[in-house]
Amino acid sequence: MSKKIGLILTALSLVLTGCVSAPQGLEPKQFDALNLNNIQPQDYDCRCVKVRLGGKVISATALKNQTKVEVLNQTVAYFSAKPMIDSHSNGRFIAYLNGFVDPENLKDQYITIAGVLSGKEQGKIDQADYSYPVVQAHQYRLWKLVQEYYYDPDDMDDYGPFYPYGWGAPRFMWAEPRLRYNLY
Repeated sequence: MSKKIGLILTALSLVLTGCVSAPQGLEPKQFDALNLNNIQPQDYDCRCVKVRLGGKVISATALKNQTKVEVLNQTVAYFSAKPMIDSHSNGRFIAYLNGFVDPENLKDQYITIAGVLSGKEQGKIDQADYSYPVVQAHQYRLWKLVQEYYYDPDDMDDYGPFYPYGWGAPRFMWAEPRLRYNLY
């Protein structure tokens, strides 16, 4: 009996592990830098450093054979490769996507980009000069931002089903749902 339970738990854990893996081509072990903070000054000259960066698309411009994307960098989750929408930005970067991608489809979307660091590009943020790291993208993944309502577990069982005394309604019947955002 205990062997069956052990086998079932092992199979279940393997199935659930597959749910958290990064999309193909964005697995973390093949990259030298997973964050802007990990990039060293000498990496810009090399043009050989593989990076996986992500965040929110600020602007996109269609060029002749590629699309230029300006991204507000955010921390990317190690295993799922999703940008963490509640993390603080530590800069911006520019990515060049091969081929034509409609800029309107990219605007205000979340993206994870895999590519090679290919130098710096000078630009402006409002009136301030800014030096953008540039990534030549080999692969990218757009994420859909989804709004979800949920009940906090504390709302369901703080006082039990008979709060305050007697046969009252459970607390979750009048609890306010909370809102959270997830990327899929």
